[in-house]
Amino acid sequence: MELRGTWSDLIAGVGLEIAEVFNQAQEEYQPGIFQLLNKLTGSGAERNVTGKTGIGELAKFNDGDDLPGGRRYKTYTTKIVYNNYGKFLDVSKLAIEDRNFASELDEMRDLSIGASYSQDKSGIQLFNGGFATTVAVNGYDMTWYGDGESLFSTIHSTTVPGGSTASNASSTGIPLSHDNLEVGLVALIEQKTDDGEAMTLNGKPTLVLPPALRKEGLEITQSQLTPANATNAINVYAGGLGADMAESVHLAATNGGSDTAWFLCVPGRHKLNHEVRQEPRLEQDVNIKNKVVTFTVDARWADSVTDWRRTYASQGANAAFSS
Repeated sequence: MELRGTWSDLIAGVGLEIAEVFNQAQEEYQPGIFQLLNKLTGSGAERNVTGKTGIGELAKFNDGDDLPGGRRYKTYTTKIVYNNYGKFLDVSKLAIEDRNFASELDEMRDLSIGASYSQDKSGIQLFNGGFATTVAVNGYDMTWYGDGESLFSTIHSTTVPGGSTASNASSTGIPLSHDNLEVGLVALIEQKTDDGEAMTLNGKPTLVLPPALRKEGLEITQSQLTPANATNAINVYAGGLGADMAESVHLAATNGGSDTAWFLCVPGRHKLNHEVRQEPRLEQDVNIKNKVVTFTVDARWADSVTDWRRTYASQGANAAFSS
């Protein structure tokens, strides 16, 4: 039995028509997850990612003394494994003989769009699953950072001897509000490296929300004056000066997310990744016994976290959280 289909002219014209539909579908729907996650190109069956701290601050020394010594520390190692995703469509002998490909082409178009749609849904599960360490989240496998804690945790450990734990999550589940966004932004800004050094954001934070919080998010980030404030104070976030905003239907409670959780990240600077090992690929083969043609769409990717810094989240339900 053939394990991998090939383009052929066994059925004249079918392959070309299916290919054209696939190409058009890819142009119609491109994955939007890369507005939030880093797009990486994978290689091999898996890869290991680690890092190191810097040398810290310079130390004062007296004239004639040796220079003070410094050292760097290796951070946690994260093992990233690529997952296979795909679907197939069978076209019957009668449909082939009658050259009536309309419905099959429509379904193939849907499969093609589904390949891009699946990447969007898969990538957003890093947020939905970020309060736990469960690998399988809403049908997709996540690769979490190697410290053994959830992406959003109050007890991130460090490899540096004597170092203290760190947090990038609200321990009280503060709900989204104008004032609480400031709490989250300050926590984001004050995050430190494993060896306790201050960091810079190097970019504008993005507020990531489910549709249920879009009204609050728009008021917070775009109102010229502070929302629901009788003093008419200037809104420091107006026009996206303090934070941009993004929303996804995949974060909704009805789709396996939460209608209260809210997130902050710094796109391009955080370490939340969608790694594509194989772009969506369309192939076909024919069963010589019954003349049924099978069309397949498959891809390989991994959604990974290689560091928790430059992210922050709250479950938003005013409930204690510790992880």
